Amino acid sequence: MIQWHLASASNNTPDLSLLGPVPLELDLEWLSTRVNGVDKYIQYFLLGDQRQPCGYAPFFVHRSALAYCLGETTVFHIPIRRYAMQGAPLCESPALLAGLFKPLGETVGRRNVVFFEGVPLGSPLAELLTSVDSPVRDLFHVVLHGPVYMRRLIELPVGAQFEDYLRTLGSKTREDVRRTRRNFTVKAGGPVKTECYTEPEQAAELAAAVAHVSRKTYQYHLLGLGLENTPEHIAHLRAMAVAGWLRAYVVWIGDNPVAFGLGYREGETYYGHQVGYDPEVSKLQPGIYLHTESMVDLLAEGIRHFDFLPGDSLYKQRMSNKSREERHFYLIPRGWPGTAYARSLVAVNFLSETIGRQLEKSGLKERIKRMVRAAAIKRSTG
Repeated sequence: MIQWHLASASNNTPDLSLLGPVPLELDLEWLSTRVNGVDKYIQYFLLGDQRQPCGYAPFFVHRSALAYCLGETTVFHIPIRRYAMQGAPLCESPALLAGLFKPLGETVGRRNVVFFEGVPLGSPLAELLTSVDSPVRDLFHVVLHGPVYMRRLIELPVGAQFEDYLRTLGSKTREDVRRTRRNFTVKAGGPVKTECYTEPEQAAELAAAVAHVSRKTYQYHLLGLGLENTPEHIAHLRAMAVAGWLRAYVVWIGDNPVAFGLGYREGETYYGHQVGYDPEVSKLQPGIYLHTESMVDLLAEGIRHFDFLPGDSLYKQRMSNKSREERHFYLIPRGWPGTAYARSLVAVNFLSETIGRQLEKSGLKERIKRMVRAAAIKRSTG
């Protein structure tokens, strides 16, 4: 019987041709770009033959923390090492997927956790994690992380042009898009241009423009999710460009960058990783203008699939034409101390969700969110 096993460090890169196209987030070369410190590394498992396996499961391993949160406030956290995967393993036969979790558990150990991000509901992995009689539950506590969300996508046929894309959207959205594109250039207060960045020598200019916009966003001030103009970020963008993945866009009004979209291309698919815009021009809907400018260029390049990645928003809902339900899962080893970690995490999550539902029902949740974001934006423009 063929079995899953941890690939040895001396293994050559396996031939994954039996498994079909490998998504960018599971590509070993792509994952290796995230290894920028001694405490980060990639471990992957293979099913069957080492050179041409019929199953493949890569994990990005890094130091992290198991956070216990009430709303957006972290009450306390427990340091752990996290084995993270975006999506799901590739496996020739779904029936063989369950065999992955015994060697995975042995590798993870008792004090660390597994994190599956963005697992499509209805997929073999989701069925395995949610089934009450799953063999996975003999080894791990399966803890849901966050609510079910819709992953937004754009899917278009070969040869589609921008107007073809617009016809896949709702009529009100089409009208809004056309109005936004007309008004933006007229009301911007200066000459407007959209620059596309794909080359290594453009990395420094791109990093500076992105940081200029990022420092003005509420995400930068409130969530600490901003992008800085550092040598490390420039080097990362340059490496992405050298590999042929980088495809980023910046909207300029005169000499000032006002919006950016940072993404990566793999074949006919574009992954939109990060976007941001200057709140001072928010009335012009710079996010929509940026996206439509990007789509004109992407379609001209033969890119037919746009992945907005995990998380949802009104902007993504309006600009997408396909969607699927996804969810995040923690796998915490049974025994000490994992069982204590899992049970306390479930209890805190339940309390947080109960409070959140009450706040949402009363309307306070949205008002608090708007107030906090408005305060962050005010600080960013001050």
